[in-house]
Amino acid sequence: MFTKERLKVAAFVLGAAALFFAFADFSPEEKKVFVGLWHDGYNKPAPEWTLPSLGGGEISLADYRGQIVVLNIWATWCAPCIEEMPALVRAQERFRDSGVQFVGLSIDEGGFDAVQPFVDRFNITYPIVLDDGVAADSYEGNTGVPTTYLINRKGQIWQYMPGVLDMGELVEAIETMIRAEPA
Repeated sequence: MFTKERLKVAAFVLGAAALFFAFADFSPEEKKVFVGLWHDGYNKPAPEWTLPSLGGGEISLADYRGQIVVLNIWATWCAPCIEEMPALVRAQERFRDSGVQFVGLSIDEGGFDAVQPFVDRFNITYPIVLDDGVAADSYEGNTGVPTTYLINRKGQIWQYMPGVLDMGELVEAIETMIRAEPA
């Protein structure tokens, strides 16, 4: 039979469960972003920026509207950034003619003097812009470098991944975006 102690425990567990379900938010809008996981279909507008380009002049995110943008936030002093850079260069080459544009957003405080030797070392062929941290900090989920955002042809964040990229997942995600949004 039930003792008073067991009844108290059962009442506590039922009460805790009732409180959980009463205050838990199960709406899909709240579940779309989890740090460290890919997500698709988020479609929140990507923060706009205009930044100085290593090639001279300025580049804006809006310059790439109509293309899929792979925005990689990185720094020359970041070991994981160094690790993933050769694969990013290969991925840019692979998708160059598919309406996909990679953009490197460097947060180096040393400016282009610090960035240029890095770009030369890794033979980076995609545009590099220099940020003082304001643009990078405006992206939801950005907790450090490297962080990569996939931005759809409408300028909306479609996926992101903090940390070193899994290139298989990146390629699969880009191919999915190309199929979902043909040029």
